[in-house]
Amino acid sequence: MGLDNASIKFVCAAKSLGVDFSNSLMLGRQRLLSDASALQEVFAIHGINLRATEFLHANKYGEEFFSLLGAHEINSMDYSSYEGATILHDLNSPIPADLNQRFSVVYDGGTIEHIFNVPQALKNCMEMVQVGGHFLQVNIANNYMGHGFWQFSPELLFRVFSPANGYEVKIVLLHEVVSQRAWYVVSDPDQVHQRVTLCNSNPTYILTIAKRIAKCEIFSQPPLQSDYSAIWSRSDRASRTQPQPSSNSNPEDQVSKKIAQKFRMRRYLSKSVEKPLRVICHRALALKTALTRTSPFNRPYYRGISEYKLLRGMLE
Repeated sequence: MGLDNASIKFVCAAKSLGVDFSNSLMLGRQRLLSDASALQEVFAIHGINLRATEFLHANKYGEEFFSLLGAHEINSMDYSSYEGATILHDLNSPIPADLNQRFSVVYDGGTIEHIFNVPQALKNCMEMVQVGGHFLQVNIANNYMGHGFWQFSPELLFRVFSPANGYEVKIVLLHEVVSQRAWYVVSDPDQVHQRVTLCNSNPTYILTIAKRIAKCEIFSQPPLQSDYSAIWSRSDRASRTQPQPSSNSNPEDQVSKKIAQKFRMRRYLSKSVEKPLRVICHRALALKTALTRTSPFNRPYYRGISEYKLLRGMLE
């Protein structure tokens, strides 16, 4: 992707929230793609006395931008040297030992979505961050089919950047990449006890700030989707507390009885009535949805946040 308007503002928010950029790694040498107006706003928030138009004219890549945010050492990692990256490595493969805990921040501005071996790429990034440092991520969530190999969900990010892997999520955001569109703070599916989904029409980014809180073996246990973990846990508890079926009870007989009941009901509901009834039910449900949900973000697990507050680190 590169440092476009949304990415520039997200990095500004990370700085406002206390992320240390002193030793920065960019995945891919990030190009500066933002408008002068967006960059000038970031400069104003952080007291940078420069003209954005002149800065963009003088700088093609992001090193000087990260320097303005406090970076003393800035590296970029890529598969190839075609854009002048300082570290060449294929993130499909494990990183060399000298890169472990080397950086105060690792910034993925849209690289991992292009890498086939996502678990290894994520593990590499997580291992390169120092304890107390941060991983910043701007990837695609919706309506970018064909852009890369993958689009990412909140479920993945919350399960990956967990205490079990030595991380805690500071914030996950969604942002439609359309002028003047809002930002949304995303809840952890495990906390709201439901899947966090989105069906919208605009290209959408998912953006994450995760802090490394401990050094431990990453992915010693593969992450599991939270709703299935909850179902399995309830099922295990129920199997321990419920009485076992008697030896005279045949599971196949129980299934046969349920099937027989289903077909007995259908015998009384002729095809001429069943099909129109289904159509009516579907239309009623669609109308109810349209009346109660004016936005795909009108869900209990999304909370809108103004850009003014976000850029200044005011999350509440």
